[in-house]
Amino acid sequence: MPDANQPTSWADTAASLLSKLSGGVELSLNFDQMELQMPNAQNPAAPTTFRLNGALRIRTRGENPAAGASATPAPKPLG
Repeated sequence: MPDANQPTSWADTAASLLSKLSGGVELSLNFDQMELQMPNAQNPAAPTTFRLNGALRIRTRGENPAAGASATPAPKPLG
């Protein structure tokens, strides 16, 4: 039986992550030749492969810092 606190889809995982990132938090991820295989609903015998090279940055702004985070000013927009 699945744990009720565990996300059940990619959308649930993203929503859970973003709900914890508030109040000027930044999450940076760098990928170098990473491959991610996911099940393919149309063809279960052939998973879908994603190749990731580069960076992903998620930055949030807000007045309420995440639990356990210290209050820091929001970063200025680039450009």
